[in-house]
Amino acid sequence: MMQAGKNKGKRLPILLLTVATILQPIVLSGQTSNYIALTDQKPGDPRILLMDYGQKDWSSSNPRAVVWSWRPSDSGIESAGWKLPTEAKLRNSSVWGGQWMATCDSYGFMAVISYPGKIRKWSLDAGRKENVHGIELLPNGNVAAAASTAGWVRIYTASQGPFSSDYVQYNLPDAHDVLWDPKRQVLWALGKNKLVQLRIEGTAARPTISEVSTKILSVDSGHDVEPKYGDPNKLWITAGRSTLIYDKTTGMDLPYQNISSYKSINNQSDGQIVETRPHATCKYDSWCTDVIEFFSPDDIRVRPDAAIYRARVWNPNYQ
Repeated sequence: MMQAGKNKGKRLPILLLTVATILQPIVLSGQTSNYIALTDQKPGDPRILLMDYGQKDWSSSNPRAVVWSWRPSDSGIESAGWKLPTEAKLRNSSVWGGQWMATCDSYGFMAVISYPGKIRKWSLDAGRKENVHGIELLPNGNVAAAASTAGWVRIYTASQGPFSSDYVQYNLPDAHDVLWDPKRQVLWALGKNKLVQLRIEGTAARPTISEVSTKILSVDSGHDVEPKYGDPNKLWITAGRSTLIYDKTTGMDLPYQNISSYKSINNQSDGQIVETRPHATCKYDSWCTDVIEFFSPDDIRVRPDAAIYRARVWNPNYQ
């Protein structure tokens, strides 16, 4: 997947460097299911698959494992720019009501779709050369996006209509992901070894973007930044050589796992961690997997013949 494939993973023994105070399970009220969204890049039918963790068998022979799925044609959208989906996030919207999925693709496709109704609220093709990796639905209905090859974070005026293409841009080399923080009122953005806080101001129709602070991380090749549900002061981060827990108050990034090449990390309502990294069993690309790994407690789910990049807990909360 262009830039995403540069850190080729090896199937290594799992070694967890746990911190007791971090791994205390915390039951959350925001996540009401154990559903997990997969960005399946399988050639011929790339799509978002919403899986039921309660089902042990995630193979195509068990139809109960997939509780919802989506591709652009489901919403009457042209599939230009849709070939390697990289992200799928569930969000509540006080502007539009209900719940919405923000999704993007490395070939340039970005969209906001109603869940579960599959109604298109906004969509745009940014172009293949940009290599869009991350997307976030902001509280005012605008969209934040991160592109790795082009090296930018953009705020698109999605609130202004289904085809609105205006944006403001912040340059961030190898940008891979973005996450809104409602308490701090900043957008977190991750690129290479930089974790940046960005202030989004102006109006919904004419947003502005400015840097608040930049943290130089202890590792390079950042791929994912996600909330540590149950502790709003912490963030999960994946990078080329390891995964980290970032403390917003102290600005410290604490090693969590000494394993390379994880593409995504997040946690379920009981604290169980969900991660993806390249596996040799995925035959399509060097960055894909058909195995989803779980820790504390340890578990796996396998979707044979899939080409998964990220796995996301289906939690509408930002933090």
